[in-house]
Amino acid sequence: MDGDSVRLDPKAVAAIGALALIILVIIFIELCGRDDIEPLAQGQTQQPGLATSTLGPTFTPGPSPTVGPVVPTQSPTPMPGGRDRDAARVSDLQSLQATLDIYADDNGEFPNNENTVQTLCVFEEFDVGCELLDVLDELPKDPLGDASTNGYWYASDGRTYELYAQRESSAFPVCILPRPDFLQDFGSLLCVLGP
Repeated sequence: MDGDSVRLDPKAVAAIGALALIILVIIFIELCGRDDIEPLAQGQTQQPGLATSTLGPTFTPGPSPTVGPVVPTQSPTPMPGGRDRDAARVSDLQSLQATLDIYADDNGEFPNNENTVQTLCVFEEFDVGCELLDVLDELPKDPLGDASTNGYWYASDGRTYELYAQRESSAFPVCILPRPDFLQDFGSLLCVLGP
């Protein structure tokens, strides 16, 4: 082996060097991103007859760490289905019945609106159902919100009462009382009659 020597082919070395340079450029572009590379290339113009290439995906750095306590963002609560909303309505109507009984025990009669169906307590200056706030701190709200559209309705002559709510499923019995005029838009109603 004394006389043997290794001879490198200059073309092979140049090809390996060019391949290494291309790999380094690709790695540089991937790490820096297109936005960092484009200002470097603005001074260059494309020469006719040369092929162009499109840069690959770019690297975008993640968010900066925040200082101080971090409060997690609450994900929205999924809206329950009609059966679940109806179950909540039935529970609310039962709670309202108990509240009406306490009110009548204290006042000798139920809040009287001369059997005119009103929202339970949307219009505080007009709705007699608001008198139940003497017994409860807060009245139940329909699961769909907007009490003027999806709320609870009340009618009483002072001795008896009727409570109405929207019904969305067949899980609970349909109201058999005659439907008040402005509640005709609902497909069906839940209702209770008391006492």
